[in-house]
Amino acid sequence: MHGFNQKSNALQSLLGLFLQSAHTPYKVIDTLAHLGISVSTDTINLAIQSLSQESQNSLQRLGQSLLASYAYDNFDVDLKHDVPTVEKSNDSLKHLTSGLMFPLVHGVTLDDLKCSEDLWRTSALNPLVDEPHTPPKRAWWDLLKQLQPEQSRFNVNASCRDRFKSWMFLHDLCTHGPEYFRQYKPMIQNPEPVEQIPTVKTPIFAAQAMDINNSTVSGNIQAVTELLEQGGVDDPAVIPEANVDGSPDVSKYVVLMHGDLGTGE
Repeated sequence: MHGFNQKSNALQSLLGLFLQSAHTPYKVIDTLAHLGISVSTDTINLAIQSLSQESQNSLQRLGQSLLASYAYDNFDVDLKHDVPTVEKSNDSLKHLTSGLMFPLVHGVTLDDLKCSEDLWRTSALNPLVDEPHTPPKRAWWDLLKQLQPEQSRFNVNASCRDRFKSWMFLHDLCTHGPEYFRQYKPMIQNPEPVEQIPTVKTPIFAAQAMDINNSTVSGNIQAVTELLEQGGVDDPAVIPEANVDGSPDVSKYVVLMHGDLGTGE
């Protein structure tokens, strides 16, 4: 277990990082370091700083390319007090926000995303746009109309959507239905591909957790702004002339954001 080579202590480094993540007291870690089981607390702190800096550089390289997509979600942490008081007896739950970044694959280019001005020109949220040039507003019940079967389902030349619905029904019936239908499952062929998208492995980069409660509109705006800052993308209206950080002008491009707090009334 004892490693004398300082350049070959992978096991001790992994154990040290694990002990640090498990909130092990420093005295215990230093004791294990003297036994050769772990690395010292100073080495662990240097490793964490190096990994954090490397992660930050990766986030900025990806974000400043503008070929990145962002995702964020809320999570709660219950911070227990050692000595509970009357004033803070019910104030231990902390609302935070986590974030991820991943590159846009399948040949997406900057020209594909250079449509911000066109979208804003026809957006219903633009107070300066003319009403005749805005697209018709849609509601959630308009989406339900898309689920209605088409008239061509009784025809031999059924649409792709109806053929997929039929395949899905047969697949579920023979997979999750009564035992009698299991014998017909090998007879079901794979559905025909329509504009098939190739499967690729997408790398995921974890952003720093944010002390933001995104259950409000202002919280969502703050989360989006801070995520873009972690990606090295600043507000185009406040970018300094020197622009030492190399922040690109994102005003002409679309940035894809993914969240889970969509609500309807």
